[in-house]
Amino acid sequence: MDLSEMTYPELEKHQKDVEAAMRNLDKTRKSDAKKAVRKTAKDHGFTVEELFDLPAKKSTAAASPPKYRNPKNPDETWTGKGRKPKWLTAALEDGTSLSSFEI
Repeated sequence: MDLSEMTYPELEKHQKDVEAAMRNLDKTRKSDAKKAVRKTAKDHGFTVEELFDLPAKKSTAAASPPKYRNPKNPDETWTGKGRKPKWLTAALEDGTSLSSFEI
């Protein structure tokens, strides 16, 4: 394609086509990068929000009621979803059964 032989309107059209193609490519590259970051975080046991100290995404669903309570500190509870809290992980490693924390 010899640009020097094109008219101004033809060049403008090509410019718009190139800019649109670049925008689409940027969207694809950004999406691929996000997927790779999420996968790497998940492979290491984290969410992206946890790694970068971002606020967790707000859920429109109602909060799940707690299913487990720390007997040493009744304010500490866990719904059974997501990562286990440190107090529960430590107790389970010490041999305490999960059922002993049920509410």
